[in-house]
Amino acid sequence: MWHPLLIVRHFSERSRRKKAQVAVLRFLKDLEDHPFKADASRDPREENAYYRLQRMVGFAEAFDNIPLHPACELLRTLLRVGDPYHAKIDIRSITAVSASKGKLVAELDSLPETMSFDKSYPPNYGPFDEDQTARLREAILQEFNPSTTRDREIFDVTDVTWSHERIAGNCGASRRFSLWRRLAGRGGWHTVWLHARITPVHLNEDVFADLLSSWRIVRVSRSRTLERSLWGMRQAWPDGPCPLDYAPAWQPNRSETWIIPLPHRAPDLFRDSLIRVHAAIDRAGIEDVLRSISEARCRKTIGRTPGEPDRSLRPNTTGPMQQPLPDFVCR
Repeated sequence: MWHPLLIVRHFSERSRRKKAQVAVLRFLKDLEDHPFKADASRDPREENAYYRLQRMVGFAEAFDNIPLHPACELLRTLLRVGDPYHAKIDIRSITAVSASKGKLVAELDSLPETMSFDKSYPPNYGPFDEDQTARLREAILQEFNPSTTRDREIFDVTDVTWSHERIAGNCGASRRFSLWRRLAGRGGWHTVWLHARITPVHLNEDVFADLLSSWRIVRVSRSRTLERSLWGMRQAWPDGPCPLDYAPAWQPNRSETWIIPLPHRAPDLFRDSLIRVHAAIDRAGIEDVLRSISEARCRKTIGRTPGEPDRSLRPNTTGPMQQPLPDFVCR
């Protein structure tokens, strides 16, 4: 015969589980009725996949909500920055620049093919002779990350090792650099070699595999309606859907980064609803960051890195690259 106290505990635990189930089902119903939309707040030409991932890792590092989410611990250790090294690299291998008048430039080929040396000259689109190319190069060196480029002609480059992305540090010469790079890809040009200080960024492979097998990380635009059931769900299901950068939405369709568990991680009671949520994410064309990394890895495996292979330099190489001017100009 059960002790009265055990009976009370049994029904109390049963009531708690029932309330938790109702809280989660209420949120999933809200999410089905008000599905996520693709985040349209950022122009993809101004932000590459690495910066999006880097920002999400930053969100995870700053995440201090209770309860903690297990995917946050994994995200915090996803990226590993390697030791810098020096090399000569083909200018065509650079795919992005870090800033242009305050904005990232993720696709150099999206920039207009134009430049002005100064106000006394009209914009020039090339092709350039030796004198014009020398002036173009000098104009870039004066503004492109001046702390290293102006005095030593060394370009700071971030090498995203799992993709073809290479990002050059820049202060305000994106269009000129893009023009120089584009001209270098045309017939009749010698290979344009740059002296680069390269900082490689690597994925923690074990962490990435754990994340990919259990979660989706998506940048979405969400309805304010989800706020009414979000925190009840989070308390009831700590491993469930979770915004990394939550803030109360004063306007509809706030943009946020969300962790969504894959259906096999969900209790049976929630699995069907979660499958429908994932299907809605796919139909909306929402970017899945982990899937984008996997696709980039595949493209690098089957594709060819733009430009010529790097030429290694001695680790103590710090001076200007000694290279004759004709390497930068048209034959």
